[in-house]
Amino acid sequence: MHDGILSQPKDTAVIETEQKRRYPGVRVRHEGEAVVVHIPVRFHRRNGRQMILTDGKPADAPAPQRDANQTLIEAIAKAYRWQEQIESGEYACIEDLAQAVGVDRTYIGRMLRLTSLAPDIIEAILRGDEPDALSLEKLRKYLPTGWDEQRKMWK
Repeated sequence: MHDGILSQPKDTAVIETEQKRRYPGVRVRHEGEAVVVHIPVRFHRRNGRQMILTDGKPADAPAPQRDANQTLIEAIAKAYRWQEQIESGEYACIEDLAQAVGVDRTYIGRMLRLTSLAPDIIEAILRGDEPDALSLEKLRKYLPTGWDEQRKMWK
């Protein structure tokens, strides 16, 4: 005698209906002896990494949370710390700070521009909700000084 699971015939229509509900877009077909599974995907770049995202996630799955861009968060924190060190008089100028941390003064200057980011953009970065096109590299190369212009560029 087999247990209940093995002895009961499977109704393939019920299984197929459940699979379509849980995994929309996924298709399975037979080609001779082979089973071909079609899973729709899209390619997505985030924080400089290429990712493959499936469109057919289970219907009852929780919404995925985006990880915050730690590199960008750390750079913003460093910029604010350096700005505070200069404003407090701990370092007399950018050149003194650059020498103390062992980097070029132009690097310090580019990083300090991060302190002019609009507050709502900083909040989005901290939540991990920043636009996909936003990266530390792009911010260091060009960052508009006006908050409205930043929002237009990065939202």
